[in-house]
Parts: sequence; structure tokens; C-alpha cells
Amino acid sequence: MLLFHIIVDFEMARDTRKGREHQGSEIIQFGAVKLNDSYETISEFSLYVKPGYLRIDEDIEALTGITNEMVAEAPAFAEALTMFLDWIGEDEVGMYSWSLTDYHQLHHESERKGLLDERVQRLLDSWVDFQEVFGKELGISHSLKLEYALKAANIDFEGKAHDGLTDARNTARLFVLSKDRESFEKAIAVIAEMFRPKKSLSTSLGAFFPAGLDLPAGPEDNNE
Repeated sequence: MLLFHIIVDFEMARDTRKGREHQGSEIIQFGAVKLNDSYETISEFSLYVKPGYLRIDEDIEALTGITNEMVAEAPAFAEALTMFLDWIGEDEVGMYSWSLTDYHQLHHESERKGLLDERVQRLLDSWVDFQEVFGKELGISHSLKLEYALKAANIDFEGKAHDGLTDARNTARLFVLSKDRESFEKAIAVIAEMFRPKKSLSTSLGAFFPAGLDLPAGPEDNNE
């Protein structure tokens, strides 16, 4: 039985180099919300991380608001990861993110830096792509930005997007709503009615979302 649900969102600096020089992205912020088994928020976690070999470029700075100066004195990934794992604790947890971007980042960066131990693997083994789960509820198969998913559920996005903790909080709000079937169905009733097949019309939910919403996964989608 899961005692806690951890909703995460990581912000990353990207490696724009090509070929053999490309070392992959690095996490520059851990953001997470911990819910109990009654889906109540009991703790939050936000921590900037000093990248080991990358600098935050102008595009990521503009997107996240995180600057190189802000992470200059932050803990390196190894220390930050330990702090994150200690915050999660040893209880049975479920891990959730908006898309699998954060899952892959944690997996690859931990592995690349020699930190993929049993504690990290335990989190990876319990990971759920909540974007996929939510999409199935709406009857769509393509990716959907978190802001649009909230709008579909009649929830206003709170705070500045692309901050790890802010995005985790908003994902958690959608997650909690999805656990209350009656409230969730009421929240999406208007949209569901739009996509209910008519006499001679059969339309999928996805057709009503602009093609531009079907974006490839990346740091800007974090989970996005």
C-alpha cells in the first residue's frame, strides 16, 4: 500500500553540443509535492542544483527564471539528490510527473554520474506518467501541456510556469482532482459533451486541440 504520492517537476539546463561532446542535460532545480494517502499535501521540496559542466543558456533562463548566479552556490547533483531522497524517506511511495521527461532525466543523470543506487532505482520503479493517464481519461493519445490539461479540467494555473515547485503544485492539483471521480467528471463535463459522438459525427477529443499542442517532450514540457 502506498503511504505517500510524490509529484515531481525538474528544471534542466540543456547541452547544445553535438556528437561525442554531448553529455546530456543536467537538473538545475528539484521541485516536488508530497501527498498522503488521503491526497492531502503534507510537504513540499524545492532546491536549486549547481550543474557540473553546463551553463544555463539564455533560452532556459528566460523559460525558468533560473540564472547561473542563482545556482552558483547551490549543492551539486550528488548532494542535492541525497537531500531529495532523504526528503522522500523510506516509505512506500508512488512517483508521478507530467510526461516521462523527468523520469528519463533522473535515470540518465544518476547513471551517468555513478549515483544510480537502490534508492534511486526504487523511485524509478514506482514512476507513473500522469500525462498519459490524464490523456486516456480525456480520450487523447498525443502529448498535452500541463496548462491546457488544467484548463480542460476547469482549473486555473497558479503561479509562474516552469518553476519546479510551481509546476509540481499544479500537477498535484490535477492529480488530486482525478482521484475524486465525481468532481473530476463534473470538471470535464463540458469538454466531454463537446466530444460525445453525434448522430452522424464521430470526433475524437484530440481533434479539438490545436496541432501546436502536440509538442515533443522536452524541458519546456516538464513535466511540463
